Amino acid sequence: MDIMEFCQKVKKSLAEDMEAGTALSVKKITKNNGVVLHGITVSRDGRNVSPHIYMDGLYKAYENGETFRSVMDEVRKLYRESKVETSVDMSFFLDYEKMKDKVVYKAVGYERNKELLRQVPHVLFLDMALVFYCHVPQKELGSATILVYNSHLKMWGITKEHLYWDAQKNTPRILPAKILSMEDMMKEICSMDITGRPEAGNPAENPWEDMEKEEEESVLDSGFRKGGRMFVLGNEKKLFGAAAMFYRGVVEEFSDEIEKSLFILPSSLHEVILVPDDGFQEAEELWKMVCEINKTQVEPEDVLTDSIYYFSRKCKKIKKLF
Repeated sequence: MDIMEFCQKVKKSLAEDMEAGTALSVKKITKNNGVVLHGITVSRDGRNVSPHIYMDGLYKAYENGETFRSVMDEVRKLYRESKVETSVDMSFFLDYEKMKDKVVYKAVGYERNKELLRQVPHVLFLDMALVFYCHVPQKELGSATILVYNSHLKMWGITKEHLYWDAQKNTPRILPAKILSMEDMMKEICSMDITGRPEAGNPAENPWEDMEKEEEESVLDSGFRKGGRMFVLGNEKKLFGAAAMFYRGVVEEFSDEIEKSLFILPSSLHEVILVPDDGFQEAEELWKMVCEINKTQVEPEDVLTDSIYYFSRKCKKIKKLF
């Protein structure tokens, strides 16, 4: 059974639970880096938001021996959690004056997203691109986002430069930067109960942990931490936090706090790893490590780039090393 046949089987079973006025459809969704995922969209009469239940992980579990009954229990749970009971007012998105305070940016890799970048406004930085999206403000949708396409610029009658200017102001405000030592990051991860994250007591699943230097940390007045070998830069909401490396002053101020230049390693779309340059690191070895971790530990749609970068405290600039 291939994944499309599996989706159809799940759809047929799920349909038995659905109330009148509900339609199910199997769809392919293209994600970041051109990754295609499969799922079931649940549409209900009188609702303008349709939850999409991704099947790829469940299909792998089924192929690895999970019973179909267990799969369906999880599908029903996911549907209950994502079910929207009322329509959501999206009229604000048609008027840029109402939306402009909600537009933000995220970083994606250029090479893997060339096809997408032909369709969306973007700004290039090294081998990355900043693309723009809007946080849907209604609480019913949680952290749902709307990617901005070139067609939206025409509808709003604005330029890419206008959009970028607003996003530069909004992104650090809506998604404040957050820097943690690797040790504190591990404590935070181990306190979470999220599928796909390490469970408490099993921090070794984090591929970056082996690089952490076990030594006591002291807290600086600014709130940054000093003394460890690795730090994680992301944002408060843990959503597309790698873009925080482009916030004005964030990397520079941290570099000044620890009085060292920095290697910047892309961990995923959601964070980057900052490694203080103490003269012992080999850039090529760091690059090989990033490539290996991206290949074996990071979900394909979450990979940012295979490159590594360097922030010079003297020059105040980020450059690509490999």
